[in-house]
Amino acid sequence: MSEDLKDIKSIALQMEIDGIKFYNDLAGKTLHPMGRAMFRSFVEDEKLHAKRLRALLSADKKAIQTKGKDAVDSRQRLLTIFQEMGDELKKRVTVNTNDIEAVRLAMEIEEKGIEFYELSAEEANDVKEKETYHFLAGEEKTHYSILKNTLEYLENTELWEAENEGRIYDMWTNIVNKKI
Repeated sequence: MSEDLKDIKSIALQMEIDGIKFYNDLAGKTLHPMGRAMFRSFVEDEKLHAKRLRALLSADKKAIQTKGKDAVDSRQRLLTIFQEMGDELKKRVTVNTNDIEAVRLAMEIEEKGIEFYELSAEEANDVKEKETYHFLAGEEKTHYSILKNTLEYLENTELWEAENEGRIYDMWTNIVNKKI
């Protein structure tokens, strides 16, 4: 493996490790229960991404899977979380300005992740590496969509609820079907 490709993989792995810490911190600081649950879900995604990149770095091609049997679909995990939180979310929870800023910051980071993984996919020579980087870019796009929808919810809850018939899980169903 060339040093340049190893460096890209190492940078990608460090991004995911940093993402785990970043989203853990946001989950701890976010007051809105929806935001906390979303950021905790992202932590789990980042852990899976790091595992996949470690396998690439160790050149263990068998460990690299697009969808292993233990892998949990992040969208499905969020749907489940928000369905279970339904009653708590129906309570009027005030939105803290810091929660909105946290979502905006996370959106910026996800955009940078998308760019990085798309560029890495273009530069990769190995098919499995390209596939992994495309997969990770897709995961970042999913996170970005979720964050964008969350921002719309937090900034204008009444309008968002009216448009989505007040059912929180509709938001996540819409995200699954939405393209960036």
